[in-house]
Amino acid sequence: MVYERELSHFMDQLRSEANISVIDSVQTIASIASVKFLELDKERYSLPDELSLGAILKEGAFLAEKVKAVLNEIEAHVPFLKGVYELSDLFGRLSNNTLYHLLSRIHSFAFTKEQWKQWIESLFVYAGNMADVEGVELITPVGVNELGIRLLNMEGGEFYDGVSGLSGTLCAASEYARRHHCEVALYGQEINQRAWALGKLRLLFHDRTDAHLAKGDTLTEPAFVEGNKLKKFDYIMMNFPFGMRINSYEQLMNDRYDRFVYGRLPRTSADMAFILHALSSLKENGKAVLVVTNGMLFRGGPEAVIRGHLLSADLIESVIALPSSLLDGAAIQINLLVLNKNKSAEREGNILFINAENYYGERRRGRRYLRQEDIDRIVAIYHEGLEIDEVSKFVSVREIEEANLLSNRYLQSSEWTIEPYGKVKFYPDHIKNLPCVQPLKRIGTFYRGINISAKDAEIENGPYKVIKLSDVQNGEVLIDQLASYEITNNAKIESYLVQEGDVIISVRGAGIKIAVIPPHEGDILISHNFIGIRPHRHVDPFYLKVFLESPVGQYLLLSKQAGTNVTILNMKDLENIPIPVRPFEEQKEIIMSYLEEQKHIQDMMKQLEKQRLESSLKLYEKMGIRSTFTLMQS
Repeated sequence: MVYERELSHFMDQLRSEANISVIDSVQTIASIASVKFLELDKERYSLPDELSLGAILKEGAFLAEKVKAVLNEIEAHVPFLKGVYELSDLFGRLSNNTLYHLLSRIHSFAFTKEQWKQWIESLFVYAGNMADVEGVELITPVGVNELGIRLLNMEGGEFYDGVSGLSGTLCAASEYARRHHCEVALYGQEINQRAWALGKLRLLFHDRTDAHLAKGDTLTEPAFVEGNKLKKFDYIMMNFPFGMRINSYEQLMNDRYDRFVYGRLPRTSADMAFILHALSSLKENGKAVLVVTNGMLFRGGPEAVIRGHLLSADLIESVIALPSSLLDGAAIQINLLVLNKNKSAEREGNILFINAENYYGERRRGRRYLRQEDIDRIVAIYHEGLEIDEVSKFVSVREIEEANLLSNRYLQSSEWTIEPYGKVKFYPDHIKNLPCVQPLKRIGTFYRGINISAKDAEIENGPYKVIKLSDVQNGEVLIDQLASYEITNNAKIESYLVQEGDVIISVRGAGIKIAVIPPHEGDILISHNFIGIRPHRHVDPFYLKVFLESPVGQYLLLSKQAGTNVTILNMKDLENIPIPVRPFEEQKEIIMSYLEEQKHIQDMMKQLEKQRLESSLKLYEKMGIRSTFTLMQS
């Protein structure tokens, strides 16, 4: 059945008349619909006949007060709904006429329980589609929930979501259990009271009033404990808020449940705190699927230390890179991190990386979603342990460098769009087997750029000039436009100074800029957006620049980029870029020949441009308009 048009009408009517938000509209509609749904089970809950939409409609007038009274009475009869309707205070903002039509239409629904479940899911999906319109909190897409639950391969037991939100993941787990004829107890916790109430209503329509859904902060006050220990679950799936700052840092680090033994948490992000909470909540043979950003998989500092300990404990079973723009209202890429405390013997000591970035369908406005065939394909790769070129691969834990878990580190596509060449297919084995290949770190000395602080004033004729991203155009440094600075903390200023012949590479932002430092006067530094390379005497800097600008060089550089919002090229990755180093004299000869050809091409282009201009002027002469203007530059 299709409900979207009618739901859209309901939502538009509420929002236009009473300026009610998307979430408030969902709560209003779902609360009214729950009265009708419960009529199917009035004997089960001992509900009297007057607790029905039909009874409310008979009153005619003062409907808002009557609805509130009925909802309060329902809470007394259905313990699962205790406190759910407290936020349903919006009825008084609707006209009696609007409320009457809304009640009448919902009262006319003669749905089965299965149809009611489809209807409530349509309501929540519609709300999710409005996320980028009204700033609704991110809702886990239906396809991501289904994929994560199917990866868990539940066979009965207890399922937990510590950041349950609108209970979409809990409902997906319930649906999986129903289809596979197994019993799964549901547990969840949500800090937002409005989301908690809506989540309970959603579970009601899934006929899961046996679910345990608690209010509160999962990190500081976990709801499910047994004595002085956390309750353990067979299965967990969580989509926690990304990059949330930890406000109760010291409290967490002195955690009475001993959840954070794998390392000290960073203050700036609670991502790792949620991951370790999930891990601590797993039974000894339990499995968890966690939705994480790219940053969570490669960031350094305390998070890298914790990832390293998780790798040493062999708790990470799989990392699955999903397409970007799956989340409504956010273009970021997400991944599924699979933790398993009971890996099978053949998977011990290994991680299955899956690159599913290209598995998606598209809706209007560029929104992406996981199609059923995409979900089926990923599930098959994971459960069957399939290794597919450029898509999936088992990697030994010992091969994981710097605890970096980004899939593209181990599964690189062989097809890239390289400007100005267009789409290019590469052959990595051929690159490795090029003659005289050496890692870049062996043919030059590396140095970092300086991070200009607010204290470092830009002044005319300052002692230091700084090369910024905008100062490199078309492969050349615009020396004459460099800004001058007074550097307050110049204790190590010499380490940032460039020399003629140094090669600089941009390591932050879209695109990669490469330039050779030209002859210059005075002290020039590079900003923190660059890394400098001082080639050894047997390496021509222009030879190195041309190689790095080639399709092969761009492929090697771009494939090492990482980042969520801003791409970053790590120095260690840059140091290990393979460079085919020919004899120095041969390098010079190749470059001289190349530069002569480029100059010849430029001269030809100038001549052709001159001919094009002369042709145009002849045309204007014939048209009789040449005398009306004079070219000021020849």
